[in-house]
Amino acid sequence: MNQFLKYICLLFLMGTPGCYLMVFDIPLKFDLIAEGLGVGAPALPYYAYSKTTLEVIDKEFKDANAKVTIEDTYTYGYKKSFKNLGTDGDTGQTFADMGTATRYLQNILKAKGLSDAENYFLTGIDSAKGLGFTLIAAVHRLGKDIRVYDKFGASNEYTLTCDDPPFYQPYRFDCEGNPLDTVYEWAAVPNDCFEKQGQQAILLTLTANKILENKPKTDYWEAERKWIAGNFMSVVVDQDYMVCQALGIESGYTEQKNVFKN
Repeated sequence: MNQFLKYICLLFLMGTPGCYLMVFDIPLKFDLIAEGLGVGAPALPYYAYSKTTLEVIDKEFKDANAKVTIEDTYTYGYKKSFKNLGTDGDTGQTFADMGTATRYLQNILKAKGLSDAENYFLTGIDSAKGLGFTLIAAVHRLGKDIRVYDKFGASNEYTLTCDDPPFYQPYRFDCEGNPLDTVYEWAAVPNDCFEKQGQQAILLTLTANKILENKPKTDYWEAERKWIAGNFMSVVVDQDYMVCQALGIESGYTEQKNVFKN
C-alpha cells in the first residue's frame, strides 16, 4: 500500500469519534503487568486497552516492589482513598491540562521523598491531538519563569510562567542557549489512553517510577523534532515496536489498528 493510501486509511480510522482505538481489546498477559514498569509510560496503551482492573495492576506493582504503586497515586497524588473505586477509578479528579497533571505528579514525588519535586513537570505537545495522539514528557526544570522560543515559530520569544499553557511544553534550551529541561520519561500515546482518571493514574504511576530511576531520556528530542515536523506516526509506530519487543507482544496496537508510518 502506498503512503498516500496508508494516510487515508489512518484518517478513516480516526474519523470515527470516540471509538477508533477502543473498539478492540489487547489482552495484557498477567505475567506482563509488572513488566510494564520497566517499559514505563510507553506501555500505557497495553494497560488502558486491557480489561485488567486497577486493583490487579496495583497488586502486581506491589509484588514487583515498585517505588510508586497505583494506590500511592491515589493516596498522595489525588489525596483520595484507593478503596471502593468505581470501574474507571474516578474520584472526580480527571485532569484536562498538564498543569493539573503536574500538581498530581509533584504530590507523588514529594511523598516519595524527592527533595526538589516541585521542579518536575508533566508536559505535552498536542499538535497531533486532532489525529488522536499526544506526545507527553516528564521534565526536570529549574525556574518558574522561563524565556523560550515558540516551538512552532522559532523567531518568536516568550516569557512563560506556570499560568501559561505553553509553559507545559518541553524546552531543551532557553533563549540564551542555556540548557533548560532534562527529560526523564516520555511517551507518544493515543488520546483515549488517558481520558479517564484510572488511565491517568496508571500514566502518573509509570511516569513517577521512571523519574525515581533518575535516568535521563535523551532520545526524546529527536522524537519531538519528528513530531513537530508532522511525522508523528513514525514516532508512535517506532515506540510501539519497542514496547512489543520489551513485552514479547507479537502484534501491537499500531499494527492491529493499521497506524502506519509516513
